[in-house]
Amino acid sequence: MTKKLFLLIAALCMTAQVTLAQGTDDLAYVKMTDMPDALYFLPEPPDTTSYIFIDDMAQWQWGKTMRSTARGAQASRESRWQPEVMRMVMAEALELDTISNEQTPALSRLLEKAYNTGDLSTAKAKDMLFRKRPFNQINEALWAQYDDEFLFTNSSYPSVHAAFGWATALAFAEMWPALQDTIMRRGYEFGENRVITGAHWQSDVTAGYLFAAAAIARAHCNPDFDEDIRAARAEYARIKGVTLTNDFPFSEEFDVPHGERILNNPVDTTSARYMADLMLYWSNKPIRYTDRGEMARIEAEYSVNMMLKVMGEAIGLQLTDEGTPAITQLMGYVLEKASETADRLKPIRFRKRPFVQLSEPSFVAGDEEKERGKSSFPSGHTNLGWAEALVMVEVAPDHQNEILRRGYEYGKNRLIVGYHWYTDIEATRQMTSALVARLHTDPTFRELLAAARAEYERITTGVPAVSISVKPAEGPRAYRLDGIPATENTQGIVIENNKKYVRH
Repeated sequence: MTKKLFLLIAALCMTAQVTLAQGTDDLAYVKMTDMPDALYFLPEPPDTTSYIFIDDMAQWQWGKTMRSTARGAQASRESRWQPEVMRMVMAEALELDTISNEQTPALSRLLEKAYNTGDLSTAKAKDMLFRKRPFNQINEALWAQYDDEFLFTNSSYPSVHAAFGWATALAFAEMWPALQDTIMRRGYEFGENRVITGAHWQSDVTAGYLFAAAAIARAHCNPDFDEDIRAARAEYARIKGVTLTNDFPFSEEFDVPHGERILNNPVDTTSARYMADLMLYWSNKPIRYTDRGEMARIEAEYSVNMMLKVMGEAIGLQLTDEGTPAITQLMGYVLEKASETADRLKPIRFRKRPFVQLSEPSFVAGDEEKERGKSSFPSGHTNLGWAEALVMVEVAPDHQNEILRRGYEYGKNRLIVGYHWYTDIEATRQMTSALVARLHTDPTFRELLAAARAEYERITTGVPAVSISVKPAEGPRAYRLDGIPATENTQGIVIENNKKYVRH
């Protein structure tokens, strides 16, 4: 193919993608103007000088070893775009022959709009950032069956497949909680498949999951989302011959997601990924002796009061037992279920904490003895912070970007203080979004959420939460080399827009 012809095809593909993105705005549960801005609450993609890139390379090498296996064949087959690929994946998870507009219209509608919501969540980042894909960075040929040369001109960050796959899985896990673990595992594998194909780095896929989780959190502010879930649930129940009681296909007690069925096993010392964990541990130690480190030490407290403080800072309100009892009750209930989810998995997938593994003293005074024997996987603090953030997006969507940033930072704290490995923290957030999907099928949670939203509306403008406009994002942040956000007065080397430069 000549260079001129290639550029023409690439331009036509780009035009088609823009048209698709514009067209999906009305077919998604969240409009582009209301979409959480992940460039505001997530760090930018790592470059080749980052220690995270060590993990990316380790996973790229693992992915290549999987290509000759059945999992590799699955990854190649699922490299397709458009909702049709998710129809195939979700039909398999739900043990259906097909999901189609003709045979399962309610399931099909939920799938398409959830797919479009995940897809649309990545549009701004794709437009503003460009990161070379693995096969392009390493100068290899395209491998997957449905990948084409358009990918050379399209950013690797974030993974759109991971985003629309995870968004669809979250919607379907909420639709039929009895199969939550199976559905979420398939959504997890669908994103991870892009590492196997060489179309994305691991950090692109991880970001895609987070983009989707934030978008689905905001989707809960749209009553159409809940109505479509109920309609799809009723349709699936009819197909399977299941009787619904109070709109739910079960009567047993609340069953938290089983993380061991959704996530991969934690990294151990024999894995190539362990080197990235070590490097990121050491590189974050100097941050402990900065203002950011002091914040991480203070926020090591695991309590409702700490969550009220963190989320209150994000939305600009003082949250207290007396002043905001409904929000306090909601956050307390989320803490209870988040603790149950993490505590269930810790003994099943035990991993030594970094400071224990490396025979170092604890950075958090008073915590060492009680925390020494607990597992680093998963991170309970990360699980709590991200769960509270996803839920608070529904309470105060006008502050969604600040809420998600603080929820993300609360998990990052655990890397800074040396209580969790990087890979444990990143994996935990995927389990967390599965927990939040499950919470939405719990009548107690739904009552507490409705009360908290009403309370927030009364305290603020009185405008219904679903109509509140999104707080304008401030765009990608600049960072010092030690990871602290840079201010206007910061001098020296600063990283911004994935580039380093010197401020004088």
